[in-house]
Formats: sequence, structure tokens, C-alpha cells
Amino acid sequence: MFNCIHATNKSGNNPTFAFVNQSRASVLAFSLLKQFMLLTGLWLTLPLGAQNAADSLARLLKSASPDTHRVTLLTDYAWELNSTNPEVAEEQLWEAIALAQQFSYKKGEANAWNGMGVLEELRGKDSLAIAYYQKALKLRQELGDQNAIGRSLTNLGNAYETKGDLTKAIQYYRESLSVFESIKDTLRMARAHANISGVLSTGGAYPDSYTELNKARLLVENKGDMATLMMIYTQIGHNRMDLDQFDKARDWYAKSLQLREKFGDSFDVADGYNDLGNALDELENPDSSRMAVNYYLKALKIFRDLDDQPAIGNVCNNLGDAYKHLDQLEEALKHLRESEKIRLEIEDEPGLMATYNTLNDVLFRKGKLKESLLYLQKCEKLAEKIGDNNVLMGVYKDYVRYYESVKDFRKAFEYQSRYNDLRYKLIDEQRAQGIETQQALTQAQEKQQALDRERQNAALREAELATARTFRNALLGGAVLLTLLVGLLYSRNRLRARANRLLTAKNEAIEREKQRADSLLKNILPEKTAEELKTEGMVKPVYYASVTVLFSDFKNFTRIAESMSPELLVKELDEYFRTFDAIMERHRLEKIKTIGDAYMCAGGLPEPNQTHALDTVKAALEMQQAIRDMAERRSAQGKPYFDMRIGIHTGPVVAGVVGSHKFAYDIWGDTVNTAARMEQSSEPGRINISQTTWEAVKDHVPCTFRGKLPAKNKGEIAMYFVEDQRSGLPKS
Repeated sequence: MFNCIHATNKSGNNPTFAFVNQSRASVLAFSLLKQFMLLTGLWLTLPLGAQNAADSLARLLKSASPDTHRVTLLTDYAWELNSTNPEVAEEQLWEAIALAQQFSYKKGEANAWNGMGVLEELRGKDSLAIAYYQKALKLRQELGDQNAIGRSLTNLGNAYETKGDLTKAIQYYRESLSVFESIKDTLRMARAHANISGVLSTGGAYPDSYTELNKARLLVENKGDMATLMMIYTQIGHNRMDLDQFDKARDWYAKSLQLREKFGDSFDVADGYNDLGNALDELENPDSSRMAVNYYLKALKIFRDLDDQPAIGNVCNNLGDAYKHLDQLEEALKHLRESEKIRLEIEDEPGLMATYNTLNDVLFRKGKLKESLLYLQKCEKLAEKIGDNNVLMGVYKDYVRYYESVKDFRKAFEYQSRYNDLRYKLIDEQRAQGIETQQALTQAQEKQQALDRERQNAALREAELATARTFRNALLGGAVLLTLLVGLLYSRNRLRARANRLLTAKNEAIEREKQRADSLLKNILPEKTAEELKTEGMVKPVYYASVTVLFSDFKNFTRIAESMSPELLVKELDEYFRTFDAIMERHRLEKIKTIGDAYMCAGGLPEPNQTHALDTVKAALEMQQAIRDMAERRSAQGKPYFDMRIGIHTGPVVAGVVGSHKFAYDIWGDTVNTAARMEQSSEPGRINISQTTWEAVKDHVPCTFRGKLPAKNKGEIAMYFVEDQRSGLPKS
């Protein structure tokens, strides 16, 4: 099916993580069902129209003979019952399958198996649904019904996406796209692009997801299918929200709302108000938040008229968040209490988790710390039960805030450590998911390229045959045609000369673009690695017996970030990281990546050397000095400033390039994990190094032994603080 919405809902109180409201699917279930049926031509007026259709089919079945027509009636009747009476629907489908097999009616049997797949997917049995969809696909392939084959491939993609197998999902969506392209079904091509976009978005490949959505948009905009276009505009808005581009999300939501107000029903319009309110509130300025409140109130009025309790609970939570940003905390509490009451009644645990999270923040701001802690604990229990680690990470950060406020610094440190551990785990998982998604996309693209090459070869062979036939006819034409042929050859020579001139110009342009690409590639990969990638088309992983890895992290980043606009925050980080980049270049270190406010680099690669440990420690000292210099300037200006922890460890790693579309040089191994633990165990303004790093620099850098300290999953590790007496260091 066409996945109309992949939605990220309101952010939580913590700017360090995106709070995904997983209850959106239940809140918008009726709307999505209606949109799907509109898009597939199956919409009937619900609920009365659906009931009338079911009653009519039941009457027809009573007198229907056991033939192929009865197979169709049974399948249609099951479709009407699959969500309200699945047991009876299953009975009808099994009868339809048996009857279709009796009459060798493959089309009817395929439709019944497809109905069984839909039924099991609604029950949450994805593996069984996939097995039934495969049976339907096999029969449709035997019949050669391309349209039905494309729809079966789409169903398989959707089932695998629901199951969480993004590789398979992209494979089947790509295959369905190829089928619909072959029969020039523009509308279904657009939906296939939108489905692919949804998978890429789930895998974190937002730029590629946006590209697919734009393909879908261009296919639909001139076709007049307003229902599909409305959903595509909405998905583009969600894509921009996922990337924190809230102003662009606002613009796309506004376009979607215009269509909803013209062509949608009241639920569509209210949902559009809610989306636009979300984007406006995330802009984090009072005027935008006030506009968001107005849109939320419009949505709330419609949902109250419809008596849609899940939607009311969702909008009340969003209103509470918006009033919080306006510092109208009593008004925020009023709506949050209503949201809590509704979500408790309908047992919407993901939605309740969002409400608890917002209540915790509002109560903390009001100074009601004990009540705030109570809701934080409730949110934690639900996050653990549901398995939402993004929310759990935010909960840990809020625990740090709470325990710092009550001066229990031991507890605050404990939760900061939990937060750090979970953050690194999620980063690794996200990276693995991104690699998996990219590999799936690449495999699908390679298959498509192979098909395109085969088509080109076939066209070339046909052209060669046509040329041979033309030449034969020309010879048989005699002297008159020979004169014409001479003229034709003269014309072709002129064309060839012109083509050669154009080809030369294009080759020069290609060479210029190649030089640009080479320059860009060397900016994101080490030069040696970039050369290997260009010549070999891939980069072999390299084992390094000894490198030195550095991690840095700002203290109180979240608290300071809350006081800044997004633009100013990015500008501040850019200033710090540009300074660090220059330090890396001076000391021959390789910057690996930045993760939020964390900075990671390594010495001793890609070209091994014997001084990487000392080079890295000297760079760390310069980084801390740069931080102190910036702090003095900012303090004199009355502006907030950062302190920084640094951790360093020396050991073996494996380095290489991940991905096949957007390359990223990275390193792996226990050395990386240990360096991260060194940073976590450091203190603001200090550089914490391991035993192996100390042994490499002890003759050049004064250090203080801290003892053997516990590190997460590492046991006790010997640690040393580097003493900042730079005047005695050897010169670089």
C-alpha cells in the first residue's frame, strides 16, 4: 500500500533528541485508511457505506452459484469484513481459494491470497502476510498481469517495511516501480517513489528520501490527483521536520493544508492544522508559537466535533508544549492533564509517554520538582516497556537536570554515564541502519542499471538490423538511389564532424567536473583513501596496529543550547570545530567525524607514524587552550561559554570507508570504545589518557596518575591527567 505518512511528531522538552510520537498511527488510523482507499479506488462512505456494501454482498452470496463469480463475491465480502470481523473474513477467503482452485481460476485465487495477506497484516502477523502475498504474486506472474504484479510487489514491500526489513522493502518497492514504469502507470509510479522515500527516511537517508519524494511530486502535480499530491506534500513536510528544517517544513505543510481545505474532509483539515502547528512551534520564537496555538485550537475544535478521542489527546499534548514555550505554564498544564486523561482511557502508551515527558518539563519549570520526578519515572517505565531508546536517552538527560538541581551530584553523574552509553549505542545502531539502507538502495539501483543496459543493447541490435535493411534496399535501388546515397553520405559526414566537435566540448566539460569531484572527494576522505576509491572503485579496510584516538565533549551543552536559537547554536559549534580542524591539520591528525557536540579524531592514520600519541596529546592541549581563550572572550561579553572534556587512548583499529553513495571514512575496534570511556571519565577542562597513551608520551608530557578507575563494560582502567605545562613541550 501507499504509505501516506511517515510522521515525526512534536519534540520533547530536551533539544538533544527528537521525540517520535509513535501513537500517530493510532491517532490517524481512520484518516490513513480513508486516504489509502481513495488512492486505490476502493473508498466507500464509512461506516454506513461499508456496512451497506457488506450487507449487499452477503445477500448476493446466499443465491450465488459455486462458480468464478462466487469467488469474486467471497473475496469482496471478506474485504468489507477484514477489520470489523476478521474471523468471518478468513472463512470467506478460504472458501474463495478452494473454489478458485476447483475451477482453475488463477486470477480469483490470486485475489483471495492477496486478501489473506491483507488480513494477516492487519492482525500484525507480517511473516504470514508475506507468505500469502508471495502466493498471489506467483499466480499473477503466471497470468502476466503487470498491473496486478506491481500491486503484489507493493504489498510485499509494505509488509517487509512493517516487519522492519528495510533491505527487502526497498527491493520490492523498486521492483514495483519498474513494473509500473513499463506500463506507464504514472500515478502508481509516484506512489512507488513515495514508498521508497518512506523506507529511506526510516533508515535515516533523508536526502535520498527527499529526492524520491520530489520524483513523486513531479509525476503527480500535473495529473490532478489531489489526494495523492496532498499526502506527498505532507511527507515532504515530515522529511524537513526530521532534518530540523522547520521553516521549510512549515511551507510544505501550508501547501498540503491548502489542498486539504479544498478537497479533504474535516479530519484532513484538522490534521493539516496540527502538522502546521508542529512546524511553527518548533521555530521557537513567541510569534510562531502563538500562531501554532491558533492552529492547534482550530484542530482541537474539529476533533471535538468529531469526538475523535485519540486525536484530541494528541492535539492537547501539542497545545501543552506550545503554551510551555510561551511560558503560560498553567494553560499548558490544563491541556496536558486532559491529554493524560484521554490517553489513559484509550490505553495509548506511546502517546502517554509523550504526555508524561511534557508534563515532567512543565512541572520542573514551575519548580514542582517532586511531581516532575514522578512523571519522569512514569515516562522512563513506558520507554523501557515500549523499547524506545530515543525517549529513554532524553529521560536520562532529564534525570541529570533533576539531580543537579537537588545537589545530588553522584546520581547526576550516574545518569550522565547512562546517557553517554546509550547515545553511543544509538549512534552505532543508526550508522549500521544507514549502511544497510544504503546497501539495499545500491543493490536495487544496480539491478535497474542492468535492466537499462539490456534495453539499450536490444535497441542497439535493432538499430543495426535496421541499418542493414536500409543498406540492402539502397543497393537494390540502382543508380538513381546511388546518387541520393552519395548526398546522404556527405550529409552524414557533416553531421559526424559536428558531433565530434560537440563530443570534444562535452569531454572538456566532463574533465572539469571530474577535477571538481576529485577536489570534493579529498575534502571528505584522506587523500590516499580518495585515490584508492577513484582507481579501484572501493576501499579495502586497513588494520593499524597502533593509532591514537581522541574524543571531546562539551559540558552543559544541552543547558547552554536551550538558551540559543538553532542558527546561533550552529554558528557557535562551527566556530569551535573550525578551530579544532586547524589544530588537527597542524599536528597531522585525521578528523573522523562530529556527532552533535562531540568531536572525534585520530593520529597515526592513514599514513602510520611513530609520534601519533604525542601529536594527539599536543593537539588536545591546544584544543583546551582554545576553549579557555574563547571562554575569556565570551565571559567578557556576558555570553555563555563551554567547558570541554577530552579522552585519549592508543591501540589497534580497523579503518575504511562505509557506504556506496555518500562516503564516510571511519574507524572501528575496542580502541575507539576505550577512548570514548576515557572522555566520559574525564573532567571539564582536563585531558584524561589511558596507560598505553601515557607510556608513549611520559618522557615528553607531565602527567598525574589518577589510579585505576571503573569504566562501563571495561572494568577498572588506569587513567592519567595530562598536566598543562606546554612551555616544556617539544616544538611541533
